Amino acid sequence: MSDPYDDEEGQPEGDYGATTPLIMPKEEARREARRMREEAEPTGELEPQPEPQRAPPPQQRPVAAPRRGIPAWVWIIVALFFLVVVAFVLFFVLLRNPGFTMVVRGAPPGSGVLVDNVSHGVTAGDGSIKVPGLKAGKRVVRVTHDGYQDFNTSVSGNDGEVKTVIAQLVPTGQQPAEAGLPREIDYNGTMLLVGAGEFVMGDDNHQPDERPAHKLTLPDFYIDRNEVTNEQYKKFCDATHRSYPTNPWWDDHYFLGSPKAPVLGVNFDDAAEYAKWAGKRLPTEAEWEKAASWDAATQTKRQYPWGDSPDTSRANMGGTRRPTNVGNFPSGASPYGAQDMAGNVAEWVDSFYQPYEGNQTPSPDFGTQNRVVRGGTYFGKAEDARTTRRLHHPPEWNESERKNRAFLIGFRCAISADDPRIQDRLHPQRTQ
Repeated sequence: MSDPYDDEEGQPEGDYGATTPLIMPKEEARREARRMREEAEPTGELEPQPEPQRAPPPQQRPVAAPRRGIPAWVWIIVALFFLVVVAFVLFFVLLRNPGFTMVVRGAPPGSGVLVDNVSHGVTAGDGSIKVPGLKAGKRVVRVTHDGYQDFNTSVSGNDGEVKTVIAQLVPTGQQPAEAGLPREIDYNGTMLLVGAGEFVMGDDNHQPDERPAHKLTLPDFYIDRNEVTNEQYKKFCDATHRSYPTNPWWDDHYFLGSPKAPVLGVNFDDAAEYAKWAGKRLPTEAEWEKAASWDAATQTKRQYPWGDSPDTSRANMGGTRRPTNVGNFPSGASPYGAQDMAGNVAEWVDSFYQPYEGNQTPSPDFGTQNRVVRGGTYFGKAEDARTTRRLHHPPEWNESERKNRAFLIGFRCAISADDPRIQDRLHPQRTQ
């Protein structure tokens, strides 16, 4: 088919562009067609990427106004109240420690201790144990050890009290003290039983007058737990119209102002007269030493009432200023429970200062002019408080002691267990 625009003969003459604008001349039409094709074809150039749309910035939440908190002073008050409550609980619940404490002494090391048939451990190397928190009232105590007969007793206590039990275990096969004899009695003051049997008196390793160590056998006897006090001696003076003892130089009011302290300024005769008035007597030297030193449970002797080492925390000794109230050092008790047998004040005993049988060491002080004094003093050295240490003094004060009022000697009393006065007290039905 021929191109209509190539057929020039068929074209009308004249200016068609002016009269027929929709009909283009051939050449012009070609150019127009070419232009349209070029616009339709890709150019090979990268087309500009449309600019990516940016995400709108995140909208920030509006900050809320801070809430109004609890004032600091309120927290301080709450904290203080909490501390007060905690302190109250600790003091009244944890620290109050209701019940009483029992201290067992004198048992062989490793002895089992039962209270109301409940085990509370074993005794330490020194034969003692502390059992706290026992319910107030009467408790049944049993101390056991292989090779010994059980020790049975009872102890009563109130909340906060400390009670001491002296456990005297008897080796199997050895006879205990006479049946029916209580370990402790109240006979013008508390007295403790020292059971019959053999013990070792004296010491071969210290002073010459303590030799030789030798065995003695004594019957049952009772000895005062404490030294005679000013209060007790005053009753004797008031009842017998006897003069009060002279006060020591360091306290002009000692006798009347310290009723629980041991009496001082009494000579041997004063002490013996008091003992007689109280229905007792002074202990012999052998009785005093056994009560202070002999551990019947272990069949051993102690250098000090509590053991073999000096310990100023257990006795008033070693250069202190004055005597203390009696019984102020319970941890220094002897195996039988007697207190202050080391230190505090020295004690008269009813024996002359004479050599033991077999002692060949001469001394001008031996004889009947001096009485034996035992136990050491608050002012003296610990060496003088040993249980075998023998001191001596004339039965009366010398002139210097009276002038200077330098008094260091007191006393305690004893009585034989078979004394009729004790038997009548223990068995009142016998006298009815």
